Amino acid sequence: MNPEDAARLAGLLHAARQEARLADLPADARLPATPEEAYQVQAEIVRLSGEAILGWQKILGWKVTALKEEDRAAYGGTRPVAGPLLSGWVFPSTAEVPLSRFIAPLLECEFAFLLGRDLPPRETPYTLEEIAEAVAALIPAFEIADGRVPPEAPGALRLADSMGNGAFIPGTPVTDWRALDRAGPVTLRIDGIEIETGSGARILGDPLKAVQHLANAQPLSAPLLAGQIVTTGTATTPVRLEGVGRVEADFGVVGRVAIRSKSRL
Repeated sequence: MNPEDAARLAGLLHAARQEARLADLPADARLPATPEEAYQVQAEIVRLSGEAILGWQKILGWKVTALKEEDRAAYGGTRPVAGPLLSGWVFPSTAEVPLSRFIAPLLECEFAFLLGRDLPPRETPYTLEEIAEAVAALIPAFEIADGRVPPEAPGALRLADSMGNGAFIPGTPVTDWRALDRAGPVTLRIDGIEIETGSGARILGDPLKAVQHLANAQPLSAPLLAGQIVTTGTATTPVRLEGVGRVEADFGVVGRVAIRSKSRL
């Protein structure tokens, strides 16, 4: 994929995100076939979003997926992959989130980690202990997943589309986190009604391992830097956000995160 192809596709995906619609991809559009080509498109989307004005630090962080080996071929590669969390699509916990900004939003409850130091690519794999030493805080979080391409689109195209990120809602960071139960229960409630109880154990038995996998899967479309967040995948079954209501996830000792969804009208 040449730079012109990547820029053209990025422009179509960026416009679709701004307008909350599926991207209208012409028949002659060159699509990515590998993670490397998808990351070219991601980098252009970051540029179009204004996220690179002050450098890569404007990327709030990363969402990681394809943690299991059997899932990686769908993205055209052999390693875990990640999409950027753009700062313009971040809401504070308890905020009112307008559903009009999304196409078909799915809510996911996630354990996220704030990096306290850079994790540059290197030949020697990072150990889990090295990753733990690089983490400054553990954060209970929501991701709103929302793709600008259909769910059945090729994996590399979905990866180019910021890996289907719609928005990110972080809770309060916990700095004294290492002894906390990261495989513990996560209870999701909407308007006080319990919807589901999931578990951080769904993410490789320990969500911190997702950060390790991502660090060892570099290069990405940009570096993993101190101050960025890595969110590790949903601990609960994704739930469609369809109307007005208060949504809250209780992560036990890790804390809580909440939003109020606002009507599309």
